[in-house]
Amino acid sequence: MHDISPFSSNAVAPPRDTDWFILKDTMLGDPLSVTSMGGSLDGLGCAPLGAAVTEDDFQEIIISQRNLRKLGLLDEVSAETLRGYGNIFSQFIAETDFWKETTTLGASCEPDFVEELADTLGSTLDDGSGGIRIFLGLHSGFQRTGSKHFWASYHALQNCTEFYISKDAQDILGTLLHTALSSEGLTRRQCIAAEISFGMWHKSLVSPHGLPLRLMQDISSLTPDESILLLQRVSLAPESETDELLKRLQSATRDTLVDVPTLHELKTLNTVEYIKGTIGAEELVATRLRWHCQCKSPHLDLPSAISLFRKSEEKVLSALKNRNQSELNAIFKALESSLQSTPIDSISDIFNMSVFCTVRKIAFEEVYIEVTDRNPLFNDQPDQAAAFAELFALGSRCESYFDMSPSQFGQLLSEKFRSYYCMTEHQPPIMKDKQTTLDSAYSEAQMDVDINQKSSGMPTYQKFTFLSVFAIPALIDITMLTTTGHGLYLSVGMSDQEQHSATVALMISLLLSGAIGTWITCGGTYYLASMAFSAMNYFVVTRLLGGFAFTMIAALIGFIAFVTTTNFHEALIFVLYLIALTMYLCLLAALANYQFIGSGFQSVSTPKFLTVLALHRN
Repeated sequence: MHDISPFSSNAVAPPRDTDWFILKDTMLGDPLSVTSMGGSLDGLGCAPLGAAVTEDDFQEIIISQRNLRKLGLLDEVSAETLRGYGNIFSQFIAETDFWKETTTLGASCEPDFVEELADTLGSTLDDGSGGIRIFLGLHSGFQRTGSKHFWASYHALQNCTEFYISKDAQDILGTLLHTALSSEGLTRRQCIAAEISFGMWHKSLVSPHGLPLRLMQDISSLTPDESILLLQRVSLAPESETDELLKRLQSATRDTLVDVPTLHELKTLNTVEYIKGTIGAEELVATRLRWHCQCKSPHLDLPSAISLFRKSEEKVLSALKNRNQSELNAIFKALESSLQSTPIDSISDIFNMSVFCTVRKIAFEEVYIEVTDRNPLFNDQPDQAAAFAELFALGSRCESYFDMSPSQFGQLLSEKFRSYYCMTEHQPPIMKDKQTTLDSAYSEAQMDVDINQKSSGMPTYQKFTFLSVFAIPALIDITMLTTTGHGLYLSVGMSDQEQHSATVALMISLLLSGAIGTWITCGGTYYLASMAFSAMNYFVVTRLLGGFAFTMIAALIGFIAFVTTTNFHEALIFVLYLIALTMYLCLLAALANYQFIGSGFQSVSTPKFLTVLALHRN
């Protein structure tokens, strides 16, 4: 009899139409230590679950972290902290049966490795010298691609081992233990088992799955597709039904795929949908009761729950509108007592939901009034509304206040704004002449506007001065060349080579001054229109200095080119012409920022404007 089992290496089976459906990655080995492509994960530091990293990825991260360390961009853990880590690991080994616990998880691990880690950390000297150095860095430095990243890596030297740990790792000690055991050659399963054993002793395991914070962080960060693939590999492993570690991972992954989306949907209904008005109180309460049914917990019937929701909403609205402090205190005490009781019953749950939903809805209206008063007209992007909400009302606490992201809150503000002003009877007023913004409680004080200014046409002499940049100097130059032979730009006494140098300098100066002038005026006039004079002065001066630096670089390059092709004399003429012409034209572009024709702003030529500039600087 021949063994024809599909898991036998000698199996020879006839082809079938369903051979493509057979999942063959269970033949690769332990799903915790081997990727779906068959690559080994052992010895690669602390990599997240579901990440198919390779040895090349690990080496790239090490090179990147070492370069960051040499540049001083990593935070080194102090010697005192390292000794504290050593004491913690020493207590962990002394108070637990490490071998038994890891054996229960299907990965027998000797406690000698942890004892050696504890001794090495505990013997760290004050100057940082010892067998271990730990550096903390930004998580972006541990990412090679979007799907390939690490929580920690290590680099073994002759007398020391350097550990690089991401600051985003939620459990630094567990991550360090995992990485240290990986550097000693233990399998990834053994490292994870040791991490779970440490979390059990440290009482930091996440219930009911019994996994440490870092592993839960890995699972929660996976996309639905990645979670399904991880669950598939773990569930189809040969020992999936008896392996305690795999069963815990299955439980956590199923919870992420099934229970967490349900909670996320309920949160979205309580916040975004209820504030938007797409769901009423009846539907909101009905969805919450269905959730209680799924959890098999006792709850009120639908009419009673809706009545409780309405009464709570009415009390909250009345207390806030009438500023009844005694009623507000009673509501807050009821909230505090219901939240502190465990477990929360259905009556307390409906009451809490009613209070929070009502307060969020009122707070949203307050924020909307504040934002639209400071910014009466939104643009077509909801991010603008979100930015103004953070700037004038929420700060960085949008999720704390409303339990939604700033982008979602900006979307709500933008939709409410457009749903109102898109109606014909609610069109915004037509802006008046010279009006920079719509009138509101926070409109411009216009302290820099001349009250007695009257609109008038541009004088003829002012129009004529527009010709003074190019036309009039060119006319004078031609006249002087014709009559005397000596012009502003060229003269008959110059040789052909000198004229060539001056002409090349003129052509290059036109290109440079055009680019630098555009660079200056693109922001200078904006600050002038916004009455931000100090910012405008800073902007113009910095760009003018930057243009001068570019001009000097171009002059140096041209000087070298002329010296190598002609002689020093023509090169010097090129440099002088280039600097003089370019800075003249750039200075005109800078001064042009201070002329705002037809504006009600006070003229730059009056002392009042200089006084305003001084006030803004102070």
